[in-house]
Amino acid sequence: MRTSDIRRDDPLVICLAALVLAAPMAACSVVEDVLDPVHAREVAALGGDPSGQHNGPTHRPGQPCLVCHGGLGPGGPDLSVGGTIYESMSGTQALSGAVVTLTDAQKSVHKLTTNRTGNFLVDASNWQPVYPMLVSLSYGGVSVDMKTQVGRDGSCADCHTDPPGPASAGHVYLVVDPTSFPVGP
Repeated sequence: MRTSDIRRDDPLVICLAALVLAAPMAACSVVEDVLDPVHAREVAALGGDPSGQHNGPTHRPGQPCLVCHGGLGPGGPDLSVGGTIYESMSGTQALSGAVVTLTDAQKSVHKLTTNRTGNFLVDASNWQPVYPMLVSLSYGGVSVDMKTQVGRDGSCADCHTDPPGPASAGHVYLVVDPTSFPVGP
């Protein structure tokens, strides 16, 4: 058979062409559906929810929200920013009602209020910050700006882990009562 004998409107030719064109897309889909082993380890490392909260905006305070809610799953909805605010540097008491102001590189401002477990979150469908991003906290007349910019990730607990040390400033907190702040030597 010569190529000139092949009719482009032949149902068999159309079917074969469709299969040839669809094969690479199907392969990509299969690859995307396979869970990234690095991500799977990050999710597994979180373990059970120590807060005792049911899934929702109050669960897993202090943990890196975007591990599960950053688009790779397994949690939903997808978030662009998420974190937890505490009342003190060393305590684990959540700060409910604090205002978190996020300002991205395009000067887009997003204000959030922490919930009863100190969590704040931004649904990715509502806002996608352009990095770097600035963060400020306020509560009861006390305000503080984060000294550095957030460079690439909206999961606050990726950097703010306990205990504080060379690799982390510790968890995010806003000292509500400045007289309770530890005084250095």
